[in-house]
Amino acid sequence: MQDQERLEIYRKEAIRLRRALHQIPEEGFKLEKTQAYIINYLKTMGYEPETVCQSGIVLYIKGTDENNTIAFRADMDALCITEEAEHDYVSRHVGMMHACGHDGHMTMNLLLAKYLYDHPEERKRSVLLIFQPAEEGPGGAKPMIATGILEKYDVKAIFGYHLFPFVEEGILSTTDGPMMAKNSEFFITVHGVSGHAAEPQLAVDAIVASASLVTCIQSIISRNSDPMESAVISIGLLNGGTRVNVVAEEVKLGGTIRSFSMENHRMIHRRLAEIVKGIEMTYGCSIDLEFVDMYPPVINDPDLYKIFLELCESEEREKLQKIMLSEDFAFFQKEIPGLFIGLGTRNTKKGFDHDLHKTEFNFDEKVLLKGVGMSLEFINYPKQF
Repeated sequence: MQDQERLEIYRKEAIRLRRALHQIPEEGFKLEKTQAYIINYLKTMGYEPETVCQSGIVLYIKGTDENNTIAFRADMDALCITEEAEHDYVSRHVGMMHACGHDGHMTMNLLLAKYLYDHPEERKRSVLLIFQPAEEGPGGAKPMIATGILEKYDVKAIFGYHLFPFVEEGILSTTDGPMMAKNSEFFITVHGVSGHAAEPQLAVDAIVASASLVTCIQSIISRNSDPMESAVISIGLLNGGTRVNVVAEEVKLGGTIRSFSMENHRMIHRRLAEIVKGIEMTYGCSIDLEFVDMYPPVINDPDLYKIFLELCESEEREKLQKIMLSEDFAFFQKEIPGLFIGLGTRNTKKGFDHDLHKTEFNFDEKVLLKGVGMSLEFINYPKQF
């Protein structure tokens, strides 16, 4: 891999960039400060970044080989989480936090732009840097693709990174084929008939019906899904009732479905709908069911994975077992060959072992240089993608 000592001079810049971005987390497509920061940084080097898809940014860096462009995608948005930390770069936006490492992803793309500015002789092929909004939802990859950026710059392959606190610090972790799950969400409203709690026979209890519904849903994976196929259903929302002495008229619940197989995913949808009908008949209630499809599974291109193995030393990488997390990077992979790579941040001694989406999530910025080094290896790869 790229000589890390040569990249070490960028460590202070990595810290400065990441911590500046960490302090201005924003949500979805509403990334005014983040977008302005990135554009200003790129323009100071003489680059001409383009604004796309409201708050997204792309930067084309011409290389020696203009006909073999590769792209590097970094997501930009943060989460509605209140940061619980005492360091001096804590989020300045109350209730918002970069708890999924997107500040690190953006920093890697900015450092890559900086390195290629400082070392134009290493622009062996053209590069498209993609800064994408709304990965956490509702999904910014698909609308960015719809703008035609991949066709405009004739992108041959795309790479993305994600910080992984469950992988040891500095280790690159990925796999060929399925890596991350397809996900969809479901929203259910159970309609009963309100009444006095002392006379339940005159009412239709939406809470009792919902309790049975939750139990039945949990049987789908254990009794309907092929044991050899990975899948999960989690119910994360359940709200209903108004008073302790009133039979609940309405209960709302919602959850997520994760799987790697489209066939299995469709089976889960079908069984959930069948269970809903059964609960309606059993309890005399009516139920509204809505599915919202989110992201496809992340499926890594096997040829790009082979190139990764060729370029990355064995002691610097590990093969990742597929995980149930989801990523809209998958939409790019449906258009062109793509490889998604986990970058380990786990360091228990430093306290960098909190999971993604946790209020305490943090990492040592030095790991970002490892990602930049890997990107440079792809840029300088002597063969065509």
